[in-house]
Amino acid sequence: MPTRNCDAYAEAMARIRASKLRKAGLSGAYASADSELGRRVYALAREGRGAYLFGTPGTGKTHAAACAVRMWCDRGGRARLVTAKRLLDDVRDGYRGDGDRRALERAARVPLLALDDLGLERRTDWGVEEISALIDGRTAAGLPTVITSNYSLGELATLWGGVDGARAASRIAGACERIAVGGPDRRLHGQG
Repeated sequence: MPTRNCDAYAEAMARIRASKLRKAGLSGAYASADSELGRRVYALAREGRGAYLFGTPGTGKTHAAACAVRMWCDRGGRARLVTAKRLLDDVRDGYRGDGDRRALERAARVPLLALDDLGLERRTDWGVEEISALIDGRTAAGLPTVITSNYSLGELATLWGGVDGARAASRIAGACERIAVGGPDRRLHGQG
């Protein structure tokens, strides 16, 4: 009988962990993501420092961000991985009344936020302003942010354009350690 109780306990704990990881935005392979870069990003986050991971598609940026979020959650913390597009869509839909009215507030307050694929969202002045305000607020509160992008910060500033784009990129540079991620596309070459 004791083995049966241990098995039931282990299964219950596994279900709780899986639920917590799903709420953090991790499912599938991301729920078990592990990489040297991800462990480095997690260590930066534990020190209160963000990370800006940039490079070509398929090089492991999102996998590393997912690893950091998973590690944070596994150590009892709250974290969230969300694409920049999804976050902005949720915020916009919340303003319209048919979505999550508190999406931006939760993103601003979660102890570790991983914002994925920054720069792939449709560029609008409103979107740049929201992202900039989010980074400002998180930095002022001492909360680390992990950002992944296919663009360097200089390219992102140009893509976003004008003073607002330059200001947003500068805010990110001040809040995050910049890490270039290179190599072949792991998805195209069968490495995950």
